[in-house]
Amino acid sequence: MATNRITAALGRWRDLLTALGGLEPAQLNGRHQPCPLCGGRDRYRFDDRQGSGSWFCNQCGGKDQLGGGGTGIDLLMRLRHWSYRQACEAVERYLELAPSRDEQQRHRPQPVSHPLPAALPAAGPGPVSGLPGGLPGHGSRPARQPETPPVDAPAPALEQGAIAQWCYRDSAGAQLFWVQRLCLGQGGRKAFLMRVWLDGVWHRPSRRDLFACEWPAPRPLYGLPALGQRPEAAVLVVEGEATAEAAALLFPELVVISWANGTNAIAKTDWRPLAGRSVTLWPDADAPGRKAMARLAALLAELGCRLQLVEPAGELPQGWDLADADWSPAEAAEHLGQWARPLPAAEDGTSAVAAQSFGADAMRSEGADHGAAPGRQTTTRATATSPLSKTKASRTASTTASIPANSSAAAPFQCLGYDGEGSFYRSYRTGQVLRLARSAHTAAHLVALAPLAHWETLYPSRSGVNWPAVASDLYERSIAAGLFSPERIRGRGAWWDENRPLLHLGDRLITPDGEQPITAPFRSRFVYQHMPRLDGPGDVAPLTTGEAAAIVAIANRFRWEVPASGTLLLGWVVLAPICGALGWRPHLWLTGGAGSGKSAILDRYVTPLLGDFALHVSGSTTEAGLRQSIGSDAMPVVFDEAESNEKGDQQRMQGILALARVASSESGAAMLKGSPSGEVSRYRVRSMFLLSSIATALKQGADQGRFAQLSLGNPADLAKAERESHWAGLDRDLERQITPELGRRLIARSTGLIPMIRQAAGVFSRAAARHFDSQRLGDQYGTLLAGAWSLLSDVAPTEAEAELCIASHDWESYGQSSEQSDERRCLQVILQHSLRVECADRSITRTIGELVELAAHQAHDLEIGADLASQTLGRQGLRLEQGQLLVSNTAQPIAQILRETAWSHGWSVLLLRLHGAQRRGPVRFCGAGMVTRAVAIPLAVL
Repeated sequence: MATNRITAALGRWRDLLTALGGLEPAQLNGRHQPCPLCGGRDRYRFDDRQGSGSWFCNQCGGKDQLGGGGTGIDLLMRLRHWSYRQACEAVERYLELAPSRDEQQRHRPQPVSHPLPAALPAAGPGPVSGLPGGLPGHGSRPARQPETPPVDAPAPALEQGAIAQWCYRDSAGAQLFWVQRLCLGQGGRKAFLMRVWLDGVWHRPSRRDLFACEWPAPRPLYGLPALGQRPEAAVLVVEGEATAEAAALLFPELVVISWANGTNAIAKTDWRPLAGRSVTLWPDADAPGRKAMARLAALLAELGCRLQLVEPAGELPQGWDLADADWSPAEAAEHLGQWARPLPAAEDGTSAVAAQSFGADAMRSEGADHGAAPGRQTTTRATATSPLSKTKASRTASTTASIPANSSAAAPFQCLGYDGEGSFYRSYRTGQVLRLARSAHTAAHLVALAPLAHWETLYPSRSGVNWPAVASDLYERSIAAGLFSPERIRGRGAWWDENRPLLHLGDRLITPDGEQPITAPFRSRFVYQHMPRLDGPGDVAPLTTGEAAAIVAIANRFRWEVPASGTLLLGWVVLAPICGALGWRPHLWLTGGAGSGKSAILDRYVTPLLGDFALHVSGSTTEAGLRQSIGSDAMPVVFDEAESNEKGDQQRMQGILALARVASSESGAAMLKGSPSGEVSRYRVRSMFLLSSIATALKQGADQGRFAQLSLGNPADLAKAERESHWAGLDRDLERQITPELGRRLIARSTGLIPMIRQAAGVFSRAAARHFDSQRLGDQYGTLLAGAWSLLSDVAPTEAEAELCIASHDWESYGQSSEQSDERRCLQVILQHSLRVECADRSITRTIGELVELAAHQAHDLEIGADLASQTLGRQGLRLEQGQLLVSNTAQPIAQILRETAWSHGWSVLLLRLHGAQRRGPVRFCGAGMVTRAVAIPLAVL
């Protein structure tokens, strides 16, 4: 039948290659030109001899693709990466040819079924012997045993219609076999192919094979290594490998797994690694998916799994799965909390909820089809906790905490109070704080607070639990506890709590009285919730002042444009791990050209010294992503590649700078974010930022006063030999001295000296404020100097010592870059704007500042007189009068000049802050044809 298709295509190849291959008519005109496959200049031509679609390329044509000719079907196959069959089917569809009945029968795959034996052998790294195998449609052919692939075997090639592939591995992570997804020609329907290692290659099964070769049942789970790496994590089971990859990004706190060969292969999979674990089943939004999860629930119930089923909303499209979701991880967790339902074990060992959802008859028939042994004895397991007790109330906790000794079994949680339409609870089991809206006091959410048995004991009913009574009681307890502010919730990091320092390391608190679990009672108005564990300083000895000399020396060896930059970097590194305990949190912006050493500072100096006490981000990170990642933590942020070249990048960076601006001071103000549901989220960010880029994006004076700009020198300023010698020595010392062990000891020193550092920050801030004549600059640089001082002394400095330390550095460049006010910078933007001046015979470009000098007779220009300068200024909304520059309050040209700044709508208010500025108006601006109010600025101020 393929011959008939080729015959029918004679004389039609120009249309076929244009419609199916995507070629332009100009590429099919018979002339020498670049090849659509390999490029070049004139190596290719399409001659279409006898209507066969023939072509020639002396680079990639021919059977061996080493130069020669080919036919139209060959060119189509290579353009679209199709197999011969796929290309023929595409031609058939385009020419509206119908395949014969015999051909349809010949290509129809025949099903094959191999039920899973009741007693499974122990799982190993290779195929399980003695079990049936075979390819669909080849059940009558003998089976060959696949081999275990070499450790360094490369992945199989994506070819002949394969568009994606996934590797199945053993529990140790070694690859076993691959599953490839195919896109078939008939309607683009999807199919899957198993690639196993055979005869030294990844075997590609074919209907022409004289044998069948698949990985025998029971097959390993997709994602099996993660089960062993995270034994305490809850498990999410989805349909298909692509869905599993997408779900892993949406639910990073869960272990996401799937299985091979679709819904009919559940009984051919080894599910034993899930025994006794908390498992959530998420079917596709279709009947086969729901039936498959019902069968799987019955199998997992026999393994003692604590089960939960996701029932997606009915409005989802047919066949929808998690790979189609466009959610953020937070939105995914919210949907999971809304749609998940626990599956208590039924008397027959299957899931009672699954039986109600899918029909008991359907479950029995499906189980019979897949080898469920009649009369098999099953056990009943009561569900004490659901997988979401960890997912919803402790999304990031890595272990489940025990109930404190002083809490009764009747109250495994604490009611913290209420806020608006929600109530707050702290689970003693997880250590997490959970907010439940009034409408969310339902069974699915309340089992995250306490086991089902707890509610059944206290609020029994004929159907199990009297949930309305539970909700009513919890409302009353919330009202009795009073209003609760979410700002009292504190995450990981160092904190200052009622005149005492403490260190929150995720699963434990370190206080002056010692270390204690996060779930143990702790007297404080704040709530320290359970979060992922930080290693922290551990049991290492704090760094001594003598040992800190290495850190100081290396910081000063980087090639700074201003020597004081090394001291400021030292101060930031010392203070960053304890930023939550500070009253002012200074930020740094590291700049320098290519090869100046920015990466060495971040990767070889800052990162080892901070350890896991930092959030490292780069590139296109957004303000929302940072804010949600930081949450309630007091952790520093190290931001590499913080460039703002494009307009979108500039807007994104301004959002991040706004976040850093709020994080600087320990004020009572919070960031408020609304939601479509009408709820308000409050954020208190307590982070210190270190940004790195070629140039800064600091536009506003408020940001320049909060960021110390550290600039690295141009490497080209040194001779090549000297530059290489400098970096060789520095690289050697970084490798030897700046180690993670040294970082832990530095953090131990910083946390132990928190009271002294806070006192030193006050002393240095007062001295720096006097030096810079600015309290903001005093807070910024004084706090950084206090951090650097703590490496040299264990006691706070005196006022005289602080002033001597400040005087020993050159601060001129820092004062100039930071102390310029917004009104002065706004005026400079206007004066530095260039205008085209139309002279008698040509156009000349001058800045507004130059035109002001010409109009005021303070400068002379051979081509531009005072009158012409005044007329040009008037068209922009500017006018000179009696020694003053009048700036219109509403002129559109000025708005255009300031359109990319923060002053594009309020420059008049800002300019009134300049010394001697006054309101004037109404004023007529000649040339602009307008009368507006204005701001009069003395020329002496310009």
